[in-house]
Amino acid sequence: MEKMPDCLEPHRDGAISLRISKPTRMPFLLVAAMAAAVLLIGCQRQKEGEEAVAWVNGEPILFSVFWDEIKNRYNEVEEAASPQEDVLRVLKKKVLTDLIRERLLLQEASKRGITVSDEALADRIEKIKEGYDGGPFRKSLIKHAMDYDEWCRQVRKTMIMEALFAAVTQEAGKVSDEDVARYYKDHRDEFLIPEAVELNQIVVKNRATAQRLLRRIHRGENFGALAARYSIGPEKEERGRLGTFQRGQLPKPLEEAAFSTPPGKVTSIVETRHGFHLLQVVRRIPSHVQTEDEAREEIAAKLSRERQERFYDKWVEQLIQHSDIRVHASLVQLAVKKEPPKPLPFKHEEGRAIQ
Repeated sequence: MEKMPDCLEPHRDGAISLRISKPTRMPFLLVAAMAAAVLLIGCQRQKEGEEAVAWVNGEPILFSVFWDEIKNRYNEVEEAASPQEDVLRVLKKKVLTDLIRERLLLQEASKRGITVSDEALADRIEKIKEGYDGGPFRKSLIKHAMDYDEWCRQVRKTMIMEALFAAVTQEAGKVSDEDVARYYKDHRDEFLIPEAVELNQIVVKNRATAQRLLRRIHRGENFGALAARYSIGPEKEERGRLGTFQRGQLPKPLEEAAFSTPPGKVTSIVETRHGFHLLQVVRRIPSHVQTEDEAREEIAAKLSRERQERFYDKWVEQLIQHSDIRVHASLVQLAVKKEPPKPLPFKHEEGRAIQ
């Protein structure tokens, strides 16, 4: 392997191998795509191409990449409160851990031939953009000091690591009928469904229009037909069908009106910041406990995901233990000065663990 820069030379105990703390579970969120999982701390700036704060199986993690991520995350912390020195110390360690872990996972994905096509990337990007109006999307990129091309590269990385998670855990998430039955028996309280109401809605801009529509409904005109013609809400396209709601899921004025009105009846006019509402209570659903059959799919998905995550955590720990991870000596000392409670093990070149 190419000789490391002077600032990465081993200290008197020899080269250092860093053991990384327990990884964050997959899959990664959009934040991970917006802010590349990259880190910093370290030595004096060297000549171009020689700035590294760590080496992962021979691949360098550059100082500039680490520094950019520290600035990104510092800005996020600073928005909530002025970061103190202990916060920054933890932040630096977290950034270093994340970058090393990301590099290991991408290396493993490459070994397995895992790639993401341009078409798949384009589809994911379009789905992400659907949750934004143009302005906020661009502001998110600016906040993380990232141009569009760089953001796309980070989305691709996220997709690769999601694919790696799926490949590693594909056999680990199997759940039997007996597993589902046992979970249901031991966690019956989780399947209590609160009282709910199914509603149709008409919402208009002024009270006078709402009063006229209410009179027409009382004379027997069809609620859905009036909603399709007069409502300004998106449910207009479905003849006023609003959906089913439990207590706590509606604005307070609408909730009080809906849960105090008998099935088949229409509430009095309710005013909110969105306009003047008329709610038709289609049916009341009393609180009840889901049957095992009703809850089966939900339980199986929950148990499968938990098993995959546990398996993946252990797999990543093994990957770390069998990897060559080297960092600048002073960086290691800073990272473990106070945390974690038990020392991280490091190695001499000969492989003897030191604490």
